[in-house]
Amino acid sequence: MKLPKLPKIVVEDETKVITLICCLLENLGELTEPLLLEIITLHDTVSQFKLYDALTIIENKHLASITPKGYAITADGRTWLSQFENSLPVSLRRKLIEAGKETVRLFKLKKAVKWSILREDEDWVFYACFLNEMNGSRIMEVKIYAKTEEDAFKAQENFLSNPAMILSNTIGYFIG
Repeated sequence: MKLPKLPKIVVEDETKVITLICCLLENLGELTEPLLLEIITLHDTVSQFKLYDALTIIENKHLASITPKGYAITADGRTWLSQFENSLPVSLRRKLIEAGKETVRLFKLKKAVKWSILREDEDWVFYACFLNEMNGSRIMEVKIYAKTEEDAFKAQENFLSNPAMILSNTIGYFIG
């Protein structure tokens, strides 16, 4: 799945990094540290080192609380955001939130579906395996064969854009 491209902006200012994190938490809800890392370091917007420094400050200033589901913005975080949000370019905020939504969607999808692209004999294969969330057992497998690796990646992109529709159409083909 292609994520929206960000303008080439590198954020190094501590206040702006904190503001970006608060902005993501406000717009996307609770985020785990790995998800925050994946979103905010996208296209080298913020370095991993700067992110961890900012998270320490956020915790110390009570701008976010740590819950079992990850970081959640607090009232102090919302106040911070209202004061500093305009210091960030609108295009950066918008693109980072769009990329964040897609990253969160794929993360949730990965919990239910494991996928990979591999080579079998002469063909490339996009492979998806649906797992039962209760005990981890396999419910269904989908293999889409392609002649080239590029075609396998296209199959993966199409599948991950709306797996429910793809499966419904495929099952409908055999039933109806």
